[in-house]
Amino acid sequence: MGTQWQHDTVDVLGLRVSRMDVPTLRGLLGTAMAERRRLTVTFANPDYALRAAKDPALRDLINRFDLVLADGWGVVAATRIFGRPVPTRMANDDLTNEFFGTPHRVFLFGNAPGVAEEAAANLRRWFPEVTVAGVRHGHWADASGTIPPGTARRIVNEINEAKPDVLHVGLGTPLQQWFVAEYGDRLDVPVIVTCGAYFEHLAERRQYYPPWVLRLRIGFLYRLAREPRRLWRRYTVELGEYVLRVLAQRLRRKARNP
Repeated sequence: MGTQWQHDTVDVLGLRVSRMDVPTLRGLLGTAMAERRRLTVTFANPDYALRAAKDPALRDLINRFDLVLADGWGVVAATRIFGRPVPTRMANDDLTNEFFGTPHRVFLFGNAPGVAEEAAANLRRWFPEVTVAGVRHGHWADASGTIPPGTARRIVNEINEAKPDVLHVGLGTPLQQWFVAEYGDRLDVPVIVTCGAYFEHLAERRQYYPPWVLRLRIGFLYRLAREPRRLWRRYTVELGEYVLRVLAQRLRRKARNP
């Protein structure tokens, strides 16, 4: 992964974030599907970037992907602070039309039992030109935090038998990146995209940001208000640490290149 789609990137706490706009991404997706060339896509938000800064193994996993898109305005802001801005935020929810707006075959792998099926039902209604070739839930990890080899091989075989053009893997980080890195060579799928809890949004089980939240770019405050017990540390202590690390990286760069 990560070698055949050359493009400009910017370092955000060690992650190579792709500097591209939506039309460019749309073109790459179309080329990959038309030519059956492997294109792996994952995302970087402030939480992932902070975790990767502390965990070299996670950093290396993410950087093995062909594209690492800016998921979150905190990452977009960091690229601007570094003087090498990305054009816009590109989270899974921002790219629904790009991922499902053209005729092709998709496979949804991940999230809790039943979620992918509900997401698939909505996709068939919203995007009738797309064929949902298969679905499989993502609750397979054992006590080690990985999917047992025998189970993973069965899932890989099921995906290959469905012959999708795009595979969406929603297992959470770092399991989804590990699965793609470990089994990507065995998957006969040109485009593989990690997507976290995206199927829950497609299934309309979890409300996504209202338009006014997106306009004001305060998605983190909206999520914190909705789930304070689960997210308070991520959007206070950890977000503060992320900002300090970004500023420290900016100062180091300025010292090296006055």
